[in-house]
Amino acid sequence: MFTKKSLVWFVAALFSVIAFLVLLYSPFRVGESPQDSVKKVYYVDNISEAHLKIIHEFNELNKGKIEVVPVNLPFYEFTTDDRKEILTSALRSRSSGIDIFAVDMIWVPRFAKWAYTLNNEFNERTIASVDTLALRPCYDGDSLVAFPLFLDEGLLYYRKDLIGSLPEGPKLEKEIQKGLTWKQFISISKLFQSYQISHKRPSDDVYVFPGDEFEGMLCCFHGMLNDRESAKIFYQQSGDFRDPYATPSTGSRMDLVTHSAERALQLMVNFVHSYKFSPAAVTQFDEFKSFRYAVDHDALFLKGWVGYPVQYRSLLSPEDAAKIPEMGIAPMPHFEGDSTSSVFGGWSLMISKFSNRKSEALKFIRFMFEKENQEILYNYGGYLPVNDSVYQDDSFLGKHKRLVEAYRMLKWGRYRPFLQDYTRLSEIMAKYFHRALMNEISVKDALVQASKQINIDNAFVK
Repeated sequence: MFTKKSLVWFVAALFSVIAFLVLLYSPFRVGESPQDSVKKVYYVDNISEAHLKIIHEFNELNKGKIEVVPVNLPFYEFTTDDRKEILTSALRSRSSGIDIFAVDMIWVPRFAKWAYTLNNEFNERTIASVDTLALRPCYDGDSLVAFPLFLDEGLLYYRKDLIGSLPEGPKLEKEIQKGLTWKQFISISKLFQSYQISHKRPSDDVYVFPGDEFEGMLCCFHGMLNDRESAKIFYQQSGDFRDPYATPSTGSRMDLVTHSAERALQLMVNFVHSYKFSPAAVTQFDEFKSFRYAVDHDALFLKGWVGYPVQYRSLLSPEDAAKIPEMGIAPMPHFEGDSTSSVFGGWSLMISKFSNRKSEALKFIRFMFEKENQEILYNYGGYLPVNDSVYQDDSFLGKHKRLVEAYRMLKWGRYRPFLQDYTRLSEIMAKYFHRALMNEISVKDALVQASKQINIDNAFVK
């Protein structure tokens, strides 16, 4: 029997899934035979316009020798959790139907066992030109098992025109751009809420965030913790700094029942049920739905990622697309006493160790990393480049002021926990945190039950 979530998945993605599974598990491939001199490289990712431009150029340059065949799992149909499960199922079956696949940086420990090791495949000059924030998560121990495609970070979008309509709007905008405390954020949101009520407009379209039961919702939670708090919860360390690859000492147990975790989750719940800044519908939103709703309903604030305006523009109505220039970006708010915080995102490329086309796959990954193609990824997809030479090009940066803004905000970024079974831990946390957001259980109960299941299931790496 379908749950609500699985039914939505089934209806939205039925034909895409069928096509994908036929590709992965079929022993035959159209246009490929032992006599065929063209090596077909099957690449699974969210294939955007930017990806297609690069793929087309690569195929033209290698015509008659290599052809990259894109297999599209678009973000607007598949959440990150959906993509993770599809890839896991295919790789467990040792399918040779995948050559290259994209992974969220936090998945690297989980997928490392199915990945071809890249230690000897890139020279020192190439490795030195990769952004270190993007490269570090690509290692599993000492093994380079992935190569960065692009970096991402959580941002606070705000409507410049709506802020401008408030008393002392220019002053408020400067505060937003510096980085608000959550107390300041609440104060501005209440001011806007009063403005909405006085103009007979919906008063809960103030702050929109992805609150469905998936990793995107947990990114909101992680961004509200500082390094010290994250270390205590996930690494059983009490210092201000922690190694994001460390695992807890033998016998240690996961404990989400901390002041910092309760404070973060409670604030998310309060946005919906106490302050009523956020509509109840956010509990059903993934990233795309949250962006579309925020633009369509003229929300003041949106928790999002860097590339939203480029990646989703074509999916909006002309009227809504016209609002995008009014969407400014700022650091995510933080609790008093902390510095502003932003959770890193980003995707990397892995080569399946079951692939028979590893050298061809490597050639394509190197091509994707070239400066010109990293610029295409940003221009047409809004993806933050991972080739440092892009950020040394004053001419390119001069044309892309938003890239400069986003790059500046990376200094406040922090990783989610790099644990081998983080994806399982994430599923459990999302399950109970979502119930709290739905107001079905208390925040304290959500933290207690999540901790209990994680420890009973041994989902936490020991």
